[in-house]
Amino acid sequence: MRALRAISERLNLVLLAGLLSCALLMGVASPVSGQGVPSAGDSRHGMLRDAVLGLLHDQAELRETQARERCLLLPVDPPNDRLQGPHGDSLIANSCEVARFQSLESGNARAWFSAEYRWVLLFTAEDSAGGPAARDTVTESEVVLFAASDGDLVRPIWHARIETGDRGVWRSVTPELASRGSNVLLSVQHCVNGTGGCSQEFLRRSVAGRWSAVWQLWMDQLPHGMEGRILHGVRIDVRTLEGEAGFYASHDPNCCPSEILRVALALKGDSLLLSHYSMRPTESTTHR
Repeated sequence: MRALRAISERLNLVLLAGLLSCALLMGVASPVSGQGVPSAGDSRHGMLRDAVLGLLHDQAELRETQARERCLLLPVDPPNDRLQGPHGDSLIANSCEVARFQSLESGNARAWFSAEYRWVLLFTAEDSAGGPAARDTVTESEVVLFAASDGDLVRPIWHARIETGDRGVWRSVTPELASRGSNVLLSVQHCVNGTGGCSQEFLRRSVAGRWSAVWQLWMDQLPHGMEGRILHGVRIDVRTLEGEAGFYASHDPNCCPSEILRVALALKGDSLLLSHYSMRPTESTTHR
């Protein structure tokens, strides 16, 4: 799919594989098996790899009130590996505020929470022409997923931190959860700045608490040639596993697909499979 390939190419600008490498160097086990992490060279599943690498483990529990009131310091790649905006070699100061903290609907009350942290980082200037007192400022947004524990305790279990502003690759990162029997399904949607669309990936948490990547095999079950006409990603409801996407003909402008593709999926183990699909014309087409 062109949208996914475009997103994967932009993702090459943001090198996130360092998180896994650092964990392995420190002797820390990955929260998923090696077979569950797409390879760094897998362009089709680059965003699934990113979702897997966002998993946290061995993080200490803290009170829910603390998570509501202050930002956590979670592992991230070095500035040169994750930031696109100008910044000097030395980080002088950083500050953070909790922009949002809320309960997530998952079929289990008070089981999951999400927070958004807004970071401001002050560096020495990349351009020395401004003199020794010049500074570069970079802003970032971090989304953190918490699992509720005993009493009023929570534990951070997943996060993503993106650069904001003109140089940022991503417009937003949105996690959503749904209970499916004894499992929990996590949806992670990355949306690109501009008109690049969104990419949605899924992780599954077993009753034993182990996470695994979910492979979207349903795309390969569509008739040949259909995948290339989905330009801006598919939005799947994590609760119903139903979704839709703009379906573009060769003459359609970027804003306005002539048809809508609707799909219904089924989760089988660690795979999303196609149950059925349908097509309908858009309103703009019917009024022509």
